[in-house]
Amino acid sequence: MEERLNMEKNIILVGVGGQGLITLGRILGTTAINKGIKALTAETHGMAQRGGSVTVHVRIGDVESPLIPMRRADAILGLELIETVRNLTYANKKTILILNNRVIKPQIPKIKIPETEKLIKIIKETGLQFKLIDALKLAIEAGSEITQNVVMLGALIKTNILKDIMNLKDVEETIKMMFPHRIAEINIKALKLGFEA
Repeated sequence: MEERLNMEKNIILVGVGGQGLITLGRILGTTAINKGIKALTAETHGMAQRGGSVTVHVRIGDVESPLIPMRRADAILGLELIETVRNLTYANKKTILILNNRVIKPQIPKIKIPETEKLIKIIKETGLQFKLIDALKLAIEAGSEITQNVVMLGALIKTNILKDIMNLKDVEETIKMMFPHRIAEINIKALKLGFEA
């Protein structure tokens, strides 16, 4: 128990409004709290609408502030590539990136968005360890495209970055507690597909 008191894990969740980032933060925070470990979450929003920039900070363990300082993220879970690149300032050389292979065009007319390949090149140039996942394909396989966030959570759990705090079974229990039976079933399938990916 003494070892747990000095533990700290910082996870940044990034994407756009409507991708379920706040729900993802709630699942992670609730799972940690259910295991008797302190967790703080906070979110920041860009444009106050669906499609606007969203960043969720999840801090687990011996932490006092809900906001993760720059260069202190243990992992960045990016549901959208433009937002991932925009938030690379939270990374340090040990940060793991779990990335959804997806670019969502902002709802601003005539804005030019970078090609997926260019964004991946920028990420590769950081030298950080990253995993690219087609979360949309796996979410559809699970039964609902809106479960892309949970697919990505499964992939995050697989990295073992949270192994001292939670495992796949713990997250499944939280999902069962948070959602009605049928929705929980689809989300658990999405979680497992992300874990296997």
